[in-house]
Amino acid sequence: MEQYYIPSLQGFRVVCGGTFRPCLLQRTSAGLRSVHPGDNITLHCDVTAEYEISWYHQSSEEMKLLMSAGRSNRGKQYFLNHIVDEDHYEVADNTGLVIIGVNETDLGLYYCGGRNQTSFLRFGRAIRLNFA
Repeated sequence: MEQYYIPSLQGFRVVCGGTFRPCLLQRTSAGLRSVHPGDNITLHCDVTAEYEISWYHQSSEEMKLLMSAGRSNRGKQYFLNHIVDEDHYEVADNTGLVIIGVNETDLGLYYCGGRNQTSFLRFGRAIRLNFA
């Protein structure tokens, strides 16, 4: 699935399906989380998903996939499919994202997306991470 970053659409959430499925934009505001440099922080996903969870980080110029996890039809536990940096990110409680040793490059917006096996990818409320 391709992801697009469109700067003029900041403040909207994007709901997309798989290949050849349309996307839906919905306006939303970001939840603010503050952290001290070097601290760890856990971000919680507000999307219910039975098949796949993904976390994205949007900085000023790019949208990056940080982590994705999926599970089988019978399983309750998610299995990690992709993680950009195992020393800097962890999965918490199946769907949360832990950032280890927050630094300036971690500041920005975080999005959790989830989907069921036959549904669109739905993004929850954005989380804006700032220094305290």
